[in-house]
Amino acid sequence: MPLMASAKVSPEEAAKLGIEGTELTPMGAIRAGNADGSIPAWDGGIKTPPVGYTQGGWYIDPYADDKILFTITAQNHEQYKDRLSAGQIAMLKKYPDSYKLNVYPTRRSASYPKEIYENSIWNATNTEFCNPSLGKDREERCVKREVYRPGIFFPIPKTGGEAMWNHTYYWFGKYYTVTHYGFNAFADGTYAEFATRERWIVPAAMNPDEIPKGDVFTRNGGAAWCFSQETLAPPRNAGSIFGGCNYFETTDFDAYLYVPGQRRVRKAPEIGFYDSPSSNSDGLRTADSKYMGAMTGDVEWYTWTAERKEMFVPYNAYKMAQPGISMKDIVRPGHINSDLVRYELHRVWAIEGKIKPGFRHLSPHRVTYIDEDSWAGVASDMYDAQDNLWRVSEGYLLNYYDVPTVHHFADDHSDLINGRHASNAGWPNISGNPGDLINYHVMPDPDVQTPAGLRKYGMR
Repeated sequence: MPLMASAKVSPEEAAKLGIEGTELTPMGAIRAGNADGSIPAWDGGIKTPPVGYTQGGWYIDPYADDKILFTITAQNHEQYKDRLSAGQIAMLKKYPDSYKLNVYPTRRSASYPKEIYENSIWNATNTEFCNPSLGKDREERCVKREVYRPGIFFPIPKTGGEAMWNHTYYWFGKYYTVTHYGFNAFADGTYAEFATRERWIVPAAMNPDEIPKGDVFTRNGGAAWCFSQETLAPPRNAGSIFGGCNYFETTDFDAYLYVPGQRRVRKAPEIGFYDSPSSNSDGLRTADSKYMGAMTGDVEWYTWTAERKEMFVPYNAYKMAQPGISMKDIVRPGHINSDLVRYELHRVWAIEGKIKPGFRHLSPHRVTYIDEDSWAGVASDMYDAQDNLWRVSEGYLLNYYDVPTVHHFADDHSDLINGRHASNAGWPNISGNPGDLINYHVMPDPDVQTPAGLRKYGMR
């Protein structure tokens, strides 16, 4: 059912949450399986890394022996349509000879540190939006740090805004560095490549004594997450780097950009702002489409509603995370190689946004699909101004079991109108160097999130 009223929950309702034996998991997911058994009960997810895994090495596929149960194609999709998104159906119809869903057994692999479970349960009866609100259209855009502990903010969400906040600030580790190899593909399947290095510091995931010092991390009620992206290739763009933070009391991304040709740092309010073009995207992605959609800007432009449903979604993307894969193996006309994608049946939160009167966005209507076990995005549909389905995105999740946490390995954003598609976050295995993989064990230099630090890291 759609979510309605907003409030922190009562102790009686919070009692549904628990690490074992309760109706809901600590993250707010339904613990039980579904009626026909195609979704199993959650039993704690991946508890230890697979035999043979070493920290810093390739992520071994714990489900490598699983076989495809069935394949959804343009020819048979009608029998599965109740568990498909509008975007998936549109992709099946537009690319009937190449786009398909290979469906595997459902593995509810999501798992987190015990502290995150305990904190999320605590948050259920303590975390609430700022009251009074800091302004019009900011009623669900501010949380006081003292009523939150690192975990999920609203494990039993009562509104679409709470659900979207959970997704925007889902727990994906305290910090990391990763090298991404992305592409912007033309309709015929040719493509242009680029590479970036992302450095994340996530104060919302940290205890107070772990948070870096300095104004950039403490103002506006404290930083929630801080994100820096450095362009490594192509050569004409190499050396540009931006960094900035979102805050507990303002979800606007406070960003700064170092431009090598100008040899200076400037404030960059367009980075991360709603439908501004995302960096290195050739206009194929909006800033707020990262990780399948997230809140940005200082005020809320959308009215959000959310409901839980069953859906075939990308999950446990270990097959595409192995070494030896090249960009030629990945890119196909209109979408990535469907044989690389593992789909499973999961419950998701379908969070629908419709633009409020007085605001304008390239996509006035959108739906973001969120995995109930992790709050990470698995898919999204964006509609144009005439409410025609326009862009379809997929997020390829896996459990980084050395933390553990669930996060994206890669993504793909397809334009149904012009036939192009793009991937921004992912494919660190392209280089063949495990050193490019996500590193959750060394915190990036906090200076990279400051104007002075950007001068140090930017190539001159």
